[in-house]
Amino acid sequence: MKPDLRLLFVCLLLVVLPLVVVGFLGVALARNEREMTGVRFREVLVSQLRDVSERITGLLEERERALMAQPNLSGSSPEQLRSLARNSGLVRQYFVLDREGNLVYPDPAGELTGAEEDFLVQTRSIWVNGEIPAPEADVSAAPRQTKLQGKGPSAAKGWHAAYWGRGLSLIFWWRDESSHVAGAELNEARLMADIIAILPEAWPEISSEASRLPNGRIALTDAKGSVIYQWGGYLPAQNERPQAQLSLLPPLNAWTLSYYTTPEGTGSAVLFNILAGTAALAIALAGMAFYLYRENTRAMREAMQRVTFVNQVSHELKTPLTNIRMYAELLEGELAETTDGLRGRLDVIVSESQRLSRLINNVLTFGRTRRNLLTLHKTAGNVDEVLRTVLTHFEGALRAHGMEMVFEGNAAHEAEFDADAVQQILGNLLSNVEKYAVNSDRVTISSQQEGDHVTITVTDNGPGIPPRFRDRIFEPFYRVSDKLTDGVAGAGIGLTIARDLARLHGGDVTLEPSAQGSCFKVVLHAPTRHSGEAT
Repeated sequence: MKPDLRLLFVCLLLVVLPLVVVGFLGVALARNEREMTGVRFREVLVSQLRDVSERITGLLEERERALMAQPNLSGSSPEQLRSLARNSGLVRQYFVLDREGNLVYPDPAGELTGAEEDFLVQTRSIWVNGEIPAPEADVSAAPRQTKLQGKGPSAAKGWHAAYWGRGLSLIFWWRDESSHVAGAELNEARLMADIIAILPEAWPEISSEASRLPNGRIALTDAKGSVIYQWGGYLPAQNERPQAQLSLLPPLNAWTLSYYTTPEGTGSAVLFNILAGTAALAIALAGMAFYLYRENTRAMREAMQRVTFVNQVSHELKTPLTNIRMYAELLEGELAETTDGLRGRLDVIVSESQRLSRLINNVLTFGRTRRNLLTLHKTAGNVDEVLRTVLTHFEGALRAHGMEMVFEGNAAHEAEFDADAVQQILGNLLSNVEKYAVNSDRVTISSQQEGDHVTITVTDNGPGIPPRFRDRIFEPFYRVSDKLTDGVAGAGIGLTIARDLARLHGGDVTLEPSAQGSCFKVVLHAPTRHSGEAT
């Protein structure tokens, strides 16, 4: 069957038109998708900046633990504190407050070194304004204070950050066991060197998603915007804005981490999403179009099968009618011939008439089956007697083909069944033997009655049915070959009708395995009538 060009065109439109519409919608939604992708991209960058910030915060926490692990500073003399500061590479200057919040070291009224004088000048506003709380003050107002575990309810610590002439100055203070406040101004040069030492020298591969991002650059800047340290292979333009920024945690919250990367880094994800969605839609539409085309083609093929069926039935009906007419004309012109010759011609007329009747019955039964109008008319009868009647009709035709017909009847009890249906089932099976088992010299028909079931078996020793066709021979219109020139006529509905009638009887027709030829088994539900029951 040639492909339907109009159907192909319609299926093509079903695929192309939605794709065009989706394409326009994709262009309209691309900007929004790009923005959403940019947000997700920046979240990844911020997560990397947050990792760097946590490293710096971890360094300050190490400084806290190191300072608080020192001996009690409030009980040390000024000389001891000066010596401790000189020998420490982390601290520039220590200080101590008494319980009333007065500065006892370095003592403004005592003898001071040059470093101590500079410290008091630079931190004067801290002591005047009370920016570091006294031991008896409310510690909840102090910035970034945390309770010291195991040191009592009044113990606390905190940071103070300020910018003086030489830059950022960090002061850490804590309450010791004697309820004094001790503190230290960190060495900013040493602190800066330690911070730079823990920063990565190349791109930080934090996650599998981050490893797919383009190369970039991270810059650490102070409160004035000056770059303290930066790393990464990407070189941003002079006025380029960072893709992501993050402020450090206190006390370095005036410092900022900035992430610079190529603007094209967010475009590939948007393009991939649009292409993936369009491809998925194209596959779905193509599948739907293929399904519609296949179903339409199947419907057209079934229609062609019905047309072929009508043609084959017409051919089947024409042949017996032609023979009937021919032999009737011969009979009319040769009435004076011998009795034997006249009987032979009459036998042909009867046989062909019977074949024509079977064909017509099959067509009518098949039509009722397709419309769910087929019903049975069960009456009491003898299955073997019905089988013998059918065999009498086929005896002459099978003998003409050189086949010996053997009947083994074992269903003589009266039972309830549709005699016409049983005749049609056996007639269709024997008709197939007549057509296809041409090399067979023997056909055996046997019956068996067990309880309420009757089994009929039709066996021949012909060529049989090839294994690849065994699963399809009961399909309507199916034939091993549809060519009328093969020498075998038929519409391909005989076995279908036989199975339908058997199933209406509560049974079935099956093709049984056999060493040679074919063996069809018919099982019918035919309740046996017991003696004494009304007929």
